[in-house]
Parts: sequence; C-alpha cells; structure tokens
Amino acid sequence: MIKTTLSLAIAATISAQAFAGHDDKPLVIEITSGLPQVENTVHSETAAVQASPTTDGGELLQSLSGVSGIRMGGRSIDPVIRGQSQTQLNILLDGAYIHGGCPNRMDPPTSYTSVDSYDSVTVIKGNRTVVYGGGGSGGTVLFERQWPQFDNNSYAGELSASYHGNGNRYELGADVAAGSDEGYIRVIAHKAEADNYDDGDGNEVRSSFESLSKSLLVGYRLTDLTTIEASYEKQEEDDVLFAGAGMDSPYADADTTRLKLTHEFEQGVLQQVQLELYKSDVKHNMDNYSLRPAGMMKMQAPSTSDTEGGRLTFDAQAADIAWTFGVDMQNNDRDAELQNSAGVASRLLWPGVEIDQTGVFAEGEKVLSTDDIVRAGLRYDHISAVATRRNEVVGGMTPAAIWSMAGAPAGAGEQRNEDNVGGFASWTHRLNDQYSVETILSRSVRTADATERYMARSTMTSDWIGNPLLEPEKHHQIEVSLQGNLDTLNWSATGWYNQVNDYILRQTVAVGSKSRDIYRNVDAELYGAELEAGYQINANWQLGSALAWTVGNNLDDDTSLSRIAPLELNTSLDYQQDRLQMGVEWQLVSNQNDICLAGSGYCGGQDVRKTPGYGVVNLHAQYEFDNGLNLQAGVDNLMDKAYTVHESRDDSINPDPFQVAEPGRSAWIRVTQSF
Repeated sequence: MIKTTLSLAIAATISAQAFAGHDDKPLVIEITSGLPQVENTVHSETAAVQASPTTDGGELLQSLSGVSGIRMGGRSIDPVIRGQSQTQLNILLDGAYIHGGCPNRMDPPTSYTSVDSYDSVTVIKGNRTVVYGGGGSGGTVLFERQWPQFDNNSYAGELSASYHGNGNRYELGADVAAGSDEGYIRVIAHKAEADNYDDGDGNEVRSSFESLSKSLLVGYRLTDLTTIEASYEKQEEDDVLFAGAGMDSPYADADTTRLKLTHEFEQGVLQQVQLELYKSDVKHNMDNYSLRPAGMMKMQAPSTSDTEGGRLTFDAQAADIAWTFGVDMQNNDRDAELQNSAGVASRLLWPGVEIDQTGVFAEGEKVLSTDDIVRAGLRYDHISAVATRRNEVVGGMTPAAIWSMAGAPAGAGEQRNEDNVGGFASWTHRLNDQYSVETILSRSVRTADATERYMARSTMTSDWIGNPLLEPEKHHQIEVSLQGNLDTLNWSATGWYNQVNDYILRQTVAVGSKSRDIYRNVDAELYGAELEAGYQINANWQLGSALAWTVGNNLDDDTSLSRIAPLELNTSLDYQQDRLQMGVEWQLVSNQNDICLAGSGYCGGQDVRKTPGYGVVNLHAQYEFDNGLNLQAGVDNLMDKAYTVHESRDDSINPDPFQVAEPGRSAWIRVTQSF
C-alpha cells in the first residue's frame, strides 16, 4: 500500500491506494447515492489520524474519534466502539472472521492484522448494514485488500521500515505484486519486535513482543466478467508480555485461507454475484512461568479456535432499488484447558465449544427524489451452540458440575438453538444545498460467545463460570445525524440511543473466601453524541476537531456499565505545502467517575478505578520525494504525560499506577519506498 486517506463521517473509513505510482493522488471515497452531502466526509492524510506506525489494527482504530481500546500490554488492544466491544463488534479480516484463541482476550481479531498489509479499513459505527453478519450492535470493522492496480509496469510495491525510541520497537515491511489486469501474484511480509516501554513516570511496563506475518495472494481473470482470488496468511506472535494479565503468551499463531469468486452481469436484474469462503485456525498458549518469575504453581492454558465460513452475495437493480442479498454461514470450534507445566489438565476452560451460525439477509437503497434516500435491511440468523465435552471429568470435576455451582440446571451445555431477527431502516433528507439529516432505526441480536456461555474455571482462589442458559442481547437503536457542507467548513453532529434487552453482564460476586465471575442477563441502555468538524483555514492549513461522549447504565441494578469511555476531544492542526506535511494533535480526555468497580466488595464490574483526565500532544511531519521515497517522523506524547485509558486492564505486576499505563514520550521515524 502506498498512500492512505481517511474519511470521517457517519461511517469512518480509512482507504489506501494499493500499488499506485508515487505521483498518483490518494484514493478518495466517492458517494454514489446521488446526494453529494448525504455522507459528508472530511478527507485528510493518514497522519491526521494516526501518524505514527501502529502495532496492529486495534491501535489504529483507537486513534479514531469515538473508538477506544482495552490495553493489556504492548499490542493486542481490544477495540471499543460506543461502549461496546468483543463480539458486540463484527470485525472481518479481508472477508474472514478470526476468533481469538485466548479466553482472556490476549488475541482479539485485530491482533492478527498487520495494518500495512491491508489496502483499506472501514469503520461503520452502530448498526446500518445486515450484510456482514448478525449482531454488530456497536459497529462493523472491515480490513480489506483489493486487486492490485498496475500502471505502465508489470510490477509494483512498497518497502517500509520504522523505529520507535520508547521500547526500541522496530518494524520492517514489504508489499510486492507482479501481474496485470489479467492476473497477479502478491507477497506481503511484516516483522516487528519491541522491548518493554516506559510510561510517563519512567516505570517499565511489561509489553515486549515479537510478531511476524506472511501473506501470499493470487488472482486470475477467468473471463472478462469473472475473477477468482485466493490467499494464504500466517500470523505468528511470540513471547508477548502482558502487564494486565496473570500470564504471558509464549505463542499465538493464526493460519487463514481465503477464496473469492466474483462474476459481473452485463445486463438484466442481477449486476454481480460473489462467493467468499474462508478458514482460520488459531493456536494460543499462555502461562505464568516461561516469561516471568514462576509462582508456587506453574500453570498454562493452551487453546485452539477454528473458524470456517462463507458468504454468497448478490447485487441487483430492480424496481429502482439497489439490492444486496444473500446467505452466510460461520462455524467456530474452541477448546481450552488449564494445565500444569507438565501438560496435565486440571480444568476444561472451553469444553469443546461449537457455535454455528447460518444467516440470510437482504438490504436495499432507493432514491425517492433529489433530496431523499431510504435504505432498509433485514436478516435472520439460526444459531446452534453446544459444549461437547461438558460431561468429561478433568481434575475431579466436569464443566457441567462447575456451571451448577453458579446455578445452572441439569442438562446445561446441551445443544441450544436460537432464531434471531435483526434489521434497520434509514431516511436521509437534504434540507438544502448545505445541510442534510439522516435518521436510522435498527434492531440487532448478539448471541453469547464461547466464554460467556461455557467458561468453566474453578480454583482454590477464584472461579470464572459461564452461563449456558444466557439469552441473546437485543439492541434497539435510534440515531440522528445532521451534516453541513459549507465553503470552508465541513461538520457533522450525531446523537444515538441504544436500549438493550438481555444485556450480557459479567459480574464478580463473593462466594465464601473467594471471588467468582459469573454472567447474567440484565436490561441496559447506552447513549451518546459525536461532533466532528474540519475547517480549511487557507490553502495550506486545516483545523480538525472531534468530540465523543458515551454513557452506559445497568437498568436492573441502577449502576453504571463497565468500561465506558469518558468525554474525549481531539483537535488537530495540519499544514501542507507541496510535498511537505506537518501536524500537531491535542487529545483531551475527561475524568471518568461513573464506574462499576471490579471486585466482589463493590458492584462487581470490570472497571479498575475512577480514572483522572489527561491531555496528550503528538507531533508529526512527512516529506514525499520525487523518486517514491517517503520520510515520516514525529513525537508521540510530547510532554511525557503519565496516564491510563479508562477501559484498560489492571496492572497485575505493578500496583502503582493500578492500570496498564500508556507509553510515555516516544520519538519515531518511518521510511517507505514505493516502486
């Protein structure tokens, strides 16, 4: 990938022009709805969003307004959008679902993304599409690759290298393709290593890691209207340290295979049909002895998460409506054991969990007039979930017996089926040449994941027990956006409300002398507002600002929901003159006092503490040379501020500052060569 452009609107989109010559302009998202202000976007270079190199997709997403993240170490930041995370977000990696292998979320799907290996990243906040799977109440994130575009040469590519001073982190990347419009072969490789970084107070944070990704992609044009593409990708994470966990990860490996067949129609109702198939296999291990001083008991937790799925999608034009409809399926199998260092199991954490989903969907868009567009979608999902090893005796207990300790009846873990219906409807109206308004109503249904349903860990000091009888979450949302497009000012204001029936709550309760984490359904609400603006001061200077505010409440218990981001304001000032770009970003985050503290003596939530507010300043500069050489440099956290993100985990190693701290000041440099 050569250049990257950011679009921030109702949907935030990062797009990169793959394999373009260095004189080409960045790819710009084109709105083809017929209303130029319907999705008013502010286009800016990537540097205005996340100038410094990122460790994975989670860190990149965290730089967007309204998107936060849960930090445990130096990478594997778990994204949070509008107060929702984990399987409340649909995250697809080039069309494939990859479900992590760690019950403790050491490897969320975004940890298996080397950002430089993708051509575009699309972030859709809220529920405004039914194409990419059930659920997705918080949003949908698409990491995608495109067919390479070749100019006069039969090859193109990019080489890159970067270095971060704080933590001695380096990254090397190569993205090379050869071919033509008739076919191509593309090879992508990315390697990164880092030591522990220091926070703003000079404390060393356990955060070192090694990462290596390798991808092979091929494509062939079978006919003028038919193409086939295939890819194989291997991601390897080694010796990953986590300050926010009682264990570290000696390895986490993911193997992903994809196949995509696309056919376009020259005439008739159908315009395109696309078949996508994928298979991802994840192997993960964590232990408390190989990468840190061993405690009294050496324990490890090897696990696997294997996913296979596919999607058949049709695009059509009928009755003056642009249709997208089809069917998808996804089957995920997970196993995890708690073992001693000799490999003898004492508990089944994921006892042969199988969760299968089959869905059908349809959505359409109709232009009613030059000022009005309506869109609507509907999907149905059939879910089947079972724990196949529920009655297997390990360490003197079965998983079913452990679930019964939290009140599960006999037969828990047997196959359960769900029939879930979701959808959305939106109306976009142009008020005049400068202003437009959009209203969206939606329902999405999220099924409980493997951990929420079937976790079965019971030890002498603590329990972590799933609930096989959980009902799926039902999210009912309304969102209203007003957008303006003036000569030099682009802005948008969005308000949203999400009523959740059967919200799946993780709670810590006291059981005798030990604590127990359980899951139950409650009614909840989430709501918030987002303001974004971009002002073109003159031909060289641009000012940008984005405000995000989120609230979450447990209505059954009259308490706050956990891990809700505080009020945040991001302001950027960017300068561009010919091939030179420079910018400064100022991030202001308020304190967060509306919390649900962890620990059985409090309300039993996942918050570590009330977090103080902070302000962080980042600087960056970039110069693009005539020969395709691009030089970037900057300083993150210029004032060496000591701070923690509210949603981050507690620091299990260093009790002060209680949470896993963000990195202190870090100077960085990045060099890329396009050809």
